[in-house]
Amino acid sequence: MTPKELREKRAEIAKAILALRDAGKGRDFKAEERSQWDELNTKYNELSAAIQLAVREEVAAQIEGEQEEPAETAPAAPAGGGPAGAAPAAASMIPGNARGDATAGPEGRADPSVSRRAGNLAMQAWMRVQAGSEPTQAERNACEQLNFNPGRRHLDIAVLDTDGLRAFMRNRRNGRNGIDQRASMGAVTGSTGGYFVPEGFVASFEQALLAYGGMLNVAEVIRTDSGNDIPWPTVNDTSNEGEQIGESVSIGPSVPPAVGRILFGAYKFHSKALLVARELLEDAAIDVPSLIGEMLGTRLGRVTNSKCTTGTGAGTIRGVVTGATLGKTAASSTAIAASELLDLIHSVDPAYRENARFMMHDAIILHVRKLVGGDGQFLWQPSMQDGVPDRLHGFPVTVNQNMASSIASAAKTVLFGDLSKYKVRQVRGIRFVRMEERYADTDEVGFDAFLRQDGNLIDAGTHPVKYLQQT
Repeated sequence: MTPKELREKRAEIAKAILALRDAGKGRDFKAEERSQWDELNTKYNELSAAIQLAVREEVAAQIEGEQEEPAETAPAAPAGGGPAGAAPAAASMIPGNARGDATAGPEGRADPSVSRRAGNLAMQAWMRVQAGSEPTQAERNACEQLNFNPGRRHLDIAVLDTDGLRAFMRNRRNGRNGIDQRASMGAVTGSTGGYFVPEGFVASFEQALLAYGGMLNVAEVIRTDSGNDIPWPTVNDTSNEGEQIGESVSIGPSVPPAVGRILFGAYKFHSKALLVARELLEDAAIDVPSLIGEMLGTRLGRVTNSKCTTGTGAGTIRGVVTGATLGKTAASSTAIAASELLDLIHSVDPAYRENARFMMHDAIILHVRKLVGGDGQFLWQPSMQDGVPDRLHGFPVTVNQNMASSIASAAKTVLFGDLSKYKVRQVRGIRFVRMEERYADTDEVGFDAFLRQDGNLIDAGTHPVKYLQQT
């Protein structure tokens, strides 16, 4: 089915859920109604997952179609920079636009219409050469066009910058999962040589990184070109207010706000070696860059989400649960009451509630979806519109599988607040390394990706995010 057809089916299920909810107003469900409720909710979740998969397949098909088109032929690369001759240790990876040739656009960036498809093909050529195979003619042309040497043992790949990532996330929320044409995707010069941008790899990487990292969808992500420490100021001025004075009366001494700072570093993470069979690298029919980009993005997305959720902050990222403060202690160690969620909401300052949301593990969401308010209505409000999250007490809910998965003593089961106050700093660049000799006995090639990042909750004492903790 197409994404549109799946959304239409899900809308029918959502109507049935609402109808069943209305039929049970003011009373408990009968056994048959409870069974029907659970079945409908299961179908709703299955269709939501199917929609995400269908959209992803559409994007992959679009990228594959672009790759089948021949790359534009560019003037021959300068001596020593072509793909076939230089030794890996001496190879230059500076793309043509960094030397100011005809493909360069404004501010030294390559024309995106020229570089996108060529970047995908050049990366495919790099993977083939590392496996001891010959690149296709289209891949050779792309390497010449970018003045790129596929014999280099590692690559520095520039992912989207901050603005490009935000545009990418807007597209995802609107059901368009491709890279925004305005995103900064041209080739750029890097501090250790240069970057080239394989769009298929980058799109798949970004998509998987966000799909497996609930925190990255709600936090503010900032990408910098270098890994220097970044001080972030925190200001708490809530205790100060103006005053009325009489005419010609001298004003009192100034009262400065309480100013602090949080330092964002750049901890190193890697995907662990991804083993790829040589046969796969040699198969021209498979979009290997997109496939590997998705796998690496998934692995890095999982560890990023884990650290940004529960990281201790001691020599690593400080997670949002670690940085949040207590908002409400539940009366029970094995249950969550509807009124306790209201108490949690109102424990957060109203200034932060305008942009607030809930966050919890899917197993906790299942428990909460069964809660009924004093008026007999279910607290959970399923969304009827694609891209708009379900709501709880009028606030959106984000699933985070790295939060507590069971209602147990002392567990921090529910987060609430302005989660955009959690900042993630990432260095804009992936170091992509191949390891051939290490896995030669199984005739495989290993690929590993390195990403540097940090994260922390910006809290100057005003506590924008709080948690519900079981007794």
